[in-house]
Order: sequence, then structure tokens, then C-alpha cells
Amino acid sequence: MATPKGENSSVDLNRFNEVFFEECAENLAEMEQILISLGDREPDHEQMNAIFRAAHSIKGGAGIFGFQDMTVVTHVMESLLDRLRNQEIPFTPGMIDLFLEAGDAIAMQLAWHREGKAVDQEAIDRVRARLQQVTDTGAHDQEVAPGTGQEASATQEEEFLPRRCRLAFTPDPEIFARGIRMESIISELTDLAEPGEFTCAAQLMDTPDLAELDPERCITRWDFSLLTRASRDQLLDVFMFVADEEQLHIEEELVDRRAPAGEPAPEQPLLPSPGRRAYDGNETAPGAFGRRGSETESSIRVNVTKVDQLVNQIGELLITQAMLSQIAVGLDPILHQTLQRGLAQLERNTRDLQGTVMSIRLVPISIVFNRFPRLVRETAAKLGKQVELKTTGDSTELDRGLIEKIADPLGHLVRNALDHGLETPERRAACGKSPVGTLLLSASQVGGRIVIDVTDDGAGLNRERILEKALECGIPCSESMSDEEVWQLIFAPGFSTASEVTDLSGRGVGMDVVIKNVQAIGGRVQIVSEAGRGARFTISLPLTLAILEGLSVAVGEEKFIIPLNMVIESLQPKAGQLKSVNGREVVQVRGEYLPIIKLHRIFNLEAEVSEPQRGIVVLVEADGERGGILVDALLDEQQVVVKSIETNYRRVEGSAGATILGDGRVALILDLPELFAMHKRL
Repeated sequence: MATPKGENSSVDLNRFNEVFFEECAENLAEMEQILISLGDREPDHEQMNAIFRAAHSIKGGAGIFGFQDMTVVTHVMESLLDRLRNQEIPFTPGMIDLFLEAGDAIAMQLAWHREGKAVDQEAIDRVRARLQQVTDTGAHDQEVAPGTGQEASATQEEEFLPRRCRLAFTPDPEIFARGIRMESIISELTDLAEPGEFTCAAQLMDTPDLAELDPERCITRWDFSLLTRASRDQLLDVFMFVADEEQLHIEEELVDRRAPAGEPAPEQPLLPSPGRRAYDGNETAPGAFGRRGSETESSIRVNVTKVDQLVNQIGELLITQAMLSQIAVGLDPILHQTLQRGLAQLERNTRDLQGTVMSIRLVPISIVFNRFPRLVRETAAKLGKQVELKTTGDSTELDRGLIEKIADPLGHLVRNALDHGLETPERRAACGKSPVGTLLLSASQVGGRIVIDVTDDGAGLNRERILEKALECGIPCSESMSDEEVWQLIFAPGFSTASEVTDLSGRGVGMDVVIKNVQAIGGRVQIVSEAGRGARFTISLPLTLAILEGLSVAVGEEKFIIPLNMVIESLQPKAGQLKSVNGREVVQVRGEYLPIIKLHRIFNLEAEVSEPQRGIVVLVEADGERGGILVDALLDEQQVVVKSIETNYRRVEGSAGATILGDGRVALILDLPELFAMHKRL
């Protein structure tokens, strides 16, 4: 495979490339989010400037880091956006789709440089040509927009006369170490200048001794002069993220080329553009200008691998701290009082450190939700449906290790709601509904779990159709099944109610993927549906996969960890509280009969007690289901580090992982929903 451009530049930028890749992806996401939110409306001034800044940042960064192919589309897109925000051409709704296509082209090029994925060069050339056409003519898809004829050209000539601009740029000495190349700045300024009307000169600011000369330290200042019709914003944007306000001085002088030959152009004062002034080193630059020094100082980018290593090390520290505490239990507290105080302080510090480190891994779920506005827009258009997407709880935080793993299942659920759940406008109108369907994505934190709902106000699940299709596919089912059991049939491999195979559905793989991926990260999927009113798919996930608060319990010689957020209470039941219902033991608690789950039977263990009245029953609740777990004894509440069993052993049914206790022994972390299911099968 060919090496992506930029990897063999004279300046080693590899250590900076990842920063550019991340910033480019963020700018693309921001641009797409703004465009999708517009619908068919024209962007306001702030939105237009935000889109322009995103495009320009991508172009500038690509030029600086040597990814010149990524500047081709962004350059033309930037020109079109500049004409729009200067009201040289009118906005048309079709431009939104064109800008989205341009974003896709840039994302394709980004994926090539970042991951080596193939690039469809014809698609990129096609997008660039369409952008250029609209930029030149102001018409989209061959439509001639009003106000782009001779009259508009005259107005443009009047408003954007050429100006002689002089720029004095004094870089900071570390500019080369930051990966910035002057040739990229010179190239951008040349693009803005009239043909043959650009000059530049470098002057030494300091001449160090040869022995002290550092080739990576900048000792020159630069003077640029160009005749241009570009706006002042465009000139300043060339130096975005490159110069601070005190490092750049701009002077402008109007040049009226309509003056008669031989008659000098009238003298004009410096012409600051509206809302902008020439910088003289004593003024404050606009917010979009400069290197964002305050942001750089307040936050840094850290490689995800390093964060994961830090979390793993904190986990090992927790295990070591638990081991020390276990050893200290056998020591005389009077003789070892200082040691006991030190261990108590260590435990507090370790918990604080663990909380801080875990917070670094938490990211808002909006990172996933922001992917769906465009998916909904394009899929709904393809299906001939009108859909309004709403989101709530976007700021809910989730472990970054779960973010990518939940994105694909959510995508399947969204497509399923659009294809199968929501009706066409005609069908909805016939049912007395609004022609526009509603799809709601919501997230919230409940205890130690994250709950994500995908809700639509469509037709709901069709019980008869599901049972009919299940029988055709050879999936065991019966009319006596409850609605909840029938809904779970749609997750069976190969199941589909679609009448024909399309690029959206019909192959019976989507919902199967959902359940497998969600269960793989310790999650559960529940369905609530009402005919004619819609359906709600609820995904319940652990807040984090790394560390949890647990209740340690003993069963015979073994120890188990019950997630503390699922524990209601514990009790030693009396004989009068114990009943038998359909041959199964239950315990009566405040008028409610709860099943008793005997761990020694499920895991085939030798237990000290097998009768509930002689042991301890821990009442738990998981995914809306309650029950009591029979154990020999309660041991302790503690933070445990979750370790994967499959990595070192094999899948153990009824467990959600394992942990290492203070005495060095391994304890299974119980998966309560799975335990409930296993108990029903006994």
C-alpha cells in the first residue's frame, strides 16, 4: 500500500499528526451537526461563521501537516462559504446536501491518512467540481439564482475593490517545533492575491553565534505584500492557530483600478473591515483568532492507550491496597497503630485517585447521539417518511470503552425504528396522527448503570406477525407466550419481518447484532410496545467496565461479588416467610413473594447452609426483576477491579467477570439478570 502523504516530510510531524486527525474529525462533526440542524433553513450569521471556521481549520491544518490532497475540497468549499457569508450569492437548500457531501469527501481523505482506507477519487473530484460551479455561478444543480447577473457583478465590483495589504508577521521562536511551515502560509496568501501581485521577504531578528544556532528555532520576521480582493477575515484566517494578536500587524490601502491612466489613485487611510481593526500589538484579537492559548493551557490531549494503562494500574493499586488491609486485620491495633492509620489514609487516597482517573474515561453520550441526525435525515428521505429526531440526556457520561461498542447497536435500533416502526405520512394521517413521526433518543444514569432509550411513535410491534415469522423460521414459540417473550423473538438469528430484502433490512442480521453486542459489554435490552402507539427499546449498560462497588458474600469455600447498586437489603428469613409456589421456594417480604436463588445449586458447590432460614438472603433488583440470593454469609463492601474471565479462562454463565481479592483469591462477579434466567430453567 502506498504511504499516505505527509509521512515523509522534511519535518517529522508524526507526533503531531494524531492531534490534527482528532481536530479534523471534531471539525467535521461540528460542521455536520450544524448543517443537519438547519433542515432547509438558511444558516444565521453565527452558524455560517462556525461552518466557515471548521472548513478553514481543516484546510489550514491539512496544509501545515502536509496533507495537501485534503485542501482541494476545503479550499473551494471555503470560497463558497465566504461568498455566502458576504452575501455575494444567495443561499439555496440544496447547498446543505452539497456541504454534507463535501464533508464526506474530506472524511474519506482523513480515513486514508489515518487508517489507510481506500479513497474514491472520482467522488472527490465530483464534489469539488460541484462546489466550484456553485461558487462561480451562484446556481445549484444548474438552477440560476436571481441577483447573479450583470447587476450583481457590478455590485460586487463596487463592494470588493482590490486592496494593497501589508502584513508584518513576527513568529514566536518555537513555531517550527509546533510543526508549522512557512511555505504553507505563503501558499495560502498567494492563493488570495491577484496574479503576480504577491511578494514576501524575511528579515533576521537575531544573529546567534554559529555554536548556538538552533535550526528548529525561528529567528526571522516576515513581511508580506499582496493585492487582493479577499476579505480581511480571509487574511486573518490564514494565521488562525498560528499567530497571537501581538505577532501580526495588517495595513490595508484601497487601490481603485478604475482611475484614468496616468492619474494616481487617491490616498486612502488604513481600511479596517467592519468589526475588525488593524492589530498594533496593543489590542485584543477576536475570539476566533490566534492559537487559543487559554484552551491549550487548560486542556491537553492524551492518547487513549495511556489512559487505559493508567486505569489498569489504578486497578492493580486497589488490589494491592486490599491485600495490605487484609494482612493488617491480623495485627494488634495497639502495637501497630501508626501502620493502621497509614493504611486508612492509603485507602482514602486510593479511592480518591480511582475516582479521578475513572472520570477521565467518562465521555458524554452526545458523541454517539450526534452521529444519528444525518442518518435519520437520509434514511427517512430514502423511505419517503417524515421524521423528527429528538435527543435528551446528551450530557450523560459513559465509559469511553463502551462508547464505540454501543454505537453500532444503537444504529441498528434507529434504522429499525425508521424502517419498521414509523409509518409513511399517508398512513399516519389515515390513523389520525401527525404526518411527521417522532424518534426519541434519551440517556440517563440509574444507580451504577446507564439507560438508553430508543422510542418511536409508530405502529408498534405486531405480535401476530412476529409469531408467524418465528414459526416460518423454525424458532420455538407459542400463542401462550407473554408479550415480553414474543418481543424477544426479534433478536433471534435470521429473524426478519420484512417482506423483501433491501439495503436497510430483510436479511435478519440487524437485531441479532444488537443483542450480541449489548450482552458482550454486560448490557441488557428490554422492549415495550403498544399497537398503534409505538415502541421503546431500552438498553441498560454498566457505567464502567473497569471498577465497581460490590458486596462480597461467601458460599461454601467460594466467594462472590454482588454489584452493590443492585442490592436492596439482606435478611435472615423466618419459617413463616418461606413458601413454595409451583414447586419453587419464595420468600415473602412486605407482601411481595420473591424467588430464592440458591448459588450453591447454580454453581454446583458444597454449601454450609442449604435452608434459607439458616442462611442469609440478599434481596436484589436487576432490570426491573426482583429476587433473593441465598448465601452462607456477608463478608464486606469493597471496590473491586473487574477482570475478564474469557481472556484467561472461558465464559462462565451467571458471571459478569471476576476480581482478585485481598487474599489473592479469585471471586466471580455475579450477573444478576443471567442468574434469574438460569434459576427459571432449573
